[in-house]
Amino acid sequence: MVQEDDMGQRRLLRSLVDVLSRIPALLTREGRDLVIRMMSMELGEPVFVEDHPLPVGHLFHLAEACHRTPERLSALLRTIGLIEQDSKPMEELRRIVGEMTPADLFPTNDRARLFTLLAGIAVPDIADIYRAIAGPSAPNLYGPTTLTEIFRILETFNAGPDGLPRPLVFLEHVATRVRTELSIELQRWTYEQASKMGLADELVEAREKLSSEVAVPLTPPPGSPAWLVLRLCADGPSGDRHRLSSWRQLGNPQQWAPLPGEEFTGPLEQVKRHVTELIEQVEDAWEQYQPDIRVEFVLDYDTLNEPVDQWPWDDDPYLVQPLGCKYPVVVRSLERMTARRYHREWRQRWDELERQLERIRRVERASTCRGTTGLRELLSLFNRKRGLVSMVLSAPPCPDAAGRDEVAVGVKAGVPLILWHRSDCASAEFEELVESLLHEQDEHHLLERVRLVRTRAFAEGPARRHVGEALTVLYDDPTRLVVPTQPGPPPEGATG
Repeated sequence: MVQEDDMGQRRLLRSLVDVLSRIPALLTREGRDLVIRMMSMELGEPVFVEDHPLPVGHLFHLAEACHRTPERLSALLRTIGLIEQDSKPMEELRRIVGEMTPADLFPTNDRARLFTLLAGIAVPDIADIYRAIAGPSAPNLYGPTTLTEIFRILETFNAGPDGLPRPLVFLEHVATRVRTELSIELQRWTYEQASKMGLADELVEAREKLSSEVAVPLTPPPGSPAWLVLRLCADGPSGDRHRLSSWRQLGNPQQWAPLPGEEFTGPLEQVKRHVTELIEQVEDAWEQYQPDIRVEFVLDYDTLNEPVDQWPWDDDPYLVQPLGCKYPVVVRSLERMTARRYHREWRQRWDELERQLERIRRVERASTCRGTTGLRELLSLFNRKRGLVSMVLSAPPCPDAAGRDEVAVGVKAGVPLILWHRSDCASAEFEELVESLLHEQDEHHLLERVRLVRTRAFAEGPARRHVGEALTVLYDDPTRLVVPTQPGPPPEGATG
């Protein structure tokens, strides 16, 4: 890695401004603005350059903005290269950029994994953290700055007196300000890198010093909630393949920022096996924190009646136990999650449902409706009664069945709690179960009561066909939304 003292860096910055001033495409304001826009497009993030009335002043600010990270210098070189090709100033520009660009401190694959973790995180005092780590002589941050960009800037700095690279110190600070699981992942990443450099002891010492200054505990108490959210939908027109996206979060439901996983696609049987792998991963990652794990499936109308709570929770072929017996398993509406026009009423009804479950530990009968009336009557009912928070379908939400229309009405009206039997919603046994779950007081939360019902159904076995075996509960929290993170195709689940 090329290390330059402050004098050398200033010399290189002046040389960069000098060579930029000799490139014809940068002599006009329009040309400079075009280069800046092209760089922003290539980097996938805006490049902010301070304005200046003089061309040389504007070029200095452009050079200063590019000098902050190796990626910007490389983008500047490639962008101008498209215009200038192999002119003499381009040869000089390549030489100067080469001197200004340090070698990577961290392996490419490790950096990519880190940048995935950092994507979308917001830390309010990020500028103060940067200044404390970089020092008073560091370049200023202009405009909105991401954690990834600051990490890249700090890669160009010399290590501190303890020998620790400043990007690792920066990540340790960030880890004290984010949700628990992300904090764990960031600290795991920094420890791996420090160990490779022979600086594990120094990192541990810095971490202990930092943690003593932070009043908020980084680990959740036993019994804290934890979520595994799984989004399932058909992949392709044939209908025999499905796409699964996943998110997970440990603790702190007030700060909902789940950690996304890689997407998976394949036949439904392979998707089921992948779900058991995800369960194994969270059990392994969270076992020391003893959380209350909840599993949620975000489904569209076509997959809403899929018996996801009966999928196996592990891969033991001799002791197959349904997922819904091990964890509270619910479904959620993909259509509603992606349509903001339904969110206002959804939030209102959710707040009322939470108040009832907290205050009286059950749902009031007056707040529940049955989907046995016509659709017009059902639509009018929800428009008249804003206090309705739960609905029981008259039929499963299958194509060409009344339940499909009823669940669509409920979703659009913002109903957060919907129950149905996956084959027969009209049986007396199902009616009795719904009455018990929704309206009878119990020491357990509604979702725990649902889990216990499924456990009793499993204990009675397939011959008994307990009604709880086919019970689906839509329990949809509008404060915890998830969206896909990969616009491109996911990796294939099968190799052959």
